[in-house]
Amino acid sequence: MEYAKYLCAYGRTPRGEINWYKYRLDRIISQRMEPLDWQDTRVPQLLREQYLANCLPTPKTVNGMLKEAWGCDFYKEIGLMILRFDRDFHQSYMKGITIHHTFTAIDCDRAALLIKQYTPHPQHRQTLLEILHHRPTTDAYYQVYYRITDYYVVRWLRALGAKVEVMLPYQLREEIALDSQNSWHQYKFPFRN
Repeated sequence: MEYAKYLCAYGRTPRGEINWYKYRLDRIISQRMEPLDWQDTRVPQLLREQYLANCLPTPKTVNGMLKEAWGCDFYKEIGLMILRFDRDFHQSYMKGITIHHTFTAIDCDRAALLIKQYTPHPQHRQTLLEILHHRPTTDAYYQVYYRITDYYVVRWLRALGAKVEVMLPYQLREEIALDSQNSWHQYKFPFRN
């Protein structure tokens, strides 16, 4: 199902930071690998200090971070998302499934309140509230905490296409809309305007 396998590891990233990073295994295997002792000068100082202080992340730490928000990139920033599903699609396909334990059904009024709270730009806030006002109140609304820019989350939203609508955050809504427009342009008949 996946194009490549990844190793998520804590250490020096390609940008030189000490943080989590997903490395493609086929690229790692193609390079010469060599084990290093913790005292080796090639081990970054910050990483060595965390090791000596017994502060390196553990599987328990990772599992805790995965529980905080939806997405595989557990080390990324967390944001709030509101999704809308057409009532019939929700009844047939979404109701009763588990996406993440923070994936919670809300009513339309709660969606409006969250949009007001989590949309700092006044024009974006007004736009989202107007869109919400024109959607059926009988549709299903959910809130979920997710990992911002997590590719797994974005891929899931793209796969559902027009069956899901991102109501919050505004930037993700715009990104999904642009993807849809680009797909439409790619598939439309080439001689039509």
